[in-house]
Amino acid sequence: MVMRRDAVVVTLILLVGTIGAFVPVSSAQAGIFPEVNLTCEEPTEEMEVYPGATRTVLVNCKLENPTSYNEQVDITIQAGAFAAAGPQSATVAGNSELDFQVVFRGEETQSPGQFPVNITAKVVQANGIDVSLFTSEESVELMIEVAAFVSCQQNLGQGGGTLEAGQLIVFSTSISCTSNEDSTTKFRLVMISDNGDSSWPSGFVDQSATCEIQIQAGGSSNNCQFQITTPSNLADTWEGCIVVLEQDWDTPDSCPSYRIDIKVEPKTIGIGALELTGNNSIFGEYEEEFPIIIGGVAVVLVLTILVVVIRRRRRSFDD
Repeated sequence: MVMRRDAVVVTLILLVGTIGAFVPVSSAQAGIFPEVNLTCEEPTEEMEVYPGATRTVLVNCKLENPTSYNEQVDITIQAGAFAAAGPQSATVAGNSELDFQVVFRGEETQSPGQFPVNITAKVVQANGIDVSLFTSEESVELMIEVAAFVSCQQNLGQGGGTLEAGQLIVFSTSISCTSNEDSTTKFRLVMISDNGDSSWPSGFVDQSATCEIQIQAGGSSNNCQFQITTPSNLADTWEGCIVVLEQDWDTPDSCPSYRIDIKVEPKTIGIGALELTGNNSIFGEYEEEFPIIIGGVAVVLVLTILVVVIRRRRRSFDD
């Protein structure tokens, strides 16, 4: 113990003597003992750990040397639940500052919440002399917040195409979700017309059971069945797409890539198996002239009947 105290005294004598040879007396008196001030800014963003995220948070720190010594400072990072990357030491000139950064990185699907980390600085040399025996540590504690997330992907099954008014729209989708906490996610149907109208079309009724997934930390999946009835009295063709969205997602203005294309046409008017309107009707592309054609046929039919009746009456008069 006596030898250690003697070593400290000798070190101080050497240090003060060295400083006195190179700096004014007033500067030496301002800071006889080596020291360093450490400040770090709290992170401004949460750590995102969803699949594909960087899973990192950057912390900005500063070392300030209030003395006239050239100081070598050891930096220790206690990262707790994270991996960390930052300088292990730094040299700070007398009466100057030095900025440095520390990067904290989390694991995939790391649990959400606040986690403490600690950054420590200690002067170990001053003007090349070992002073670690009598310098103290400067420490800063920070909180890193990990954000909660839910990420879902879906695989739409067969369905859609061209239907006639009154027919059912039926399809299924397989949904897989990953999350870093236990949660429940619900899904909803959206119909978007080709002109970008996402309001639910009149007469269409969603008869689907509630689609939801109970997600356990890690991942879960589920198959959902959907069924929509179309109005039998549909006047105009409805064409667009059907999209399955998470409950709290915004509705897109146009059909996204993950969709089912659908076209619902009005019912055709037919006599038995003979269709008079529709794509497969006997009038084909002249469907718009259907009333004129029918009217013309009716006039011809009436005139024919009149001619037949007149001829018969003439014959009867001749007889």
